[in-house]
Amino acid sequence: METAAKIAAVCLLGALLTALLKKTSPDTALLLALAVCVVVLTALARGLEEVISFLRELLDWGGLSVELFVPLLKTVAIALISRVGGALCRDAGEGAMASLVEIAGAFAAILVSLPLFRAAWRMLEGLM
Repeated sequence: METAAKIAAVCLLGALLTALLKKTSPDTALLLALAVCVVVLTALARGLEEVISFLRELLDWGGLSVELFVPLLKTVAIALISRVGGALCRDAGEGAMASLVEIAGAFAAILVSLPLFRAAWRMLEGLM
């Protein structure tokens, strides 16, 4: 909860400063938005080890294969990166680039998910 409050405060302050800077210096406003994103991602990365540890416990408990679980995590990461990247491009006034970032994210998610699709296909073949 404390982390979420700090992140919300940093983002709110960044958004206010960015809104003020957009009128006089749009380039600086975009750089500030990127800097806020880096600060927030750094704050989130601190808790990443705890999440990874918990996911390892889940894998051990459930007996799931790491090869099948990792693509799920990668897909979530790709989705988050694509969403933030697209939003930053839209903020910079580049709607076409934002769409390309999102399309590239969807394509990357499909590529990363191929091992899951293959495993599901093999399982279905085994049932027939």
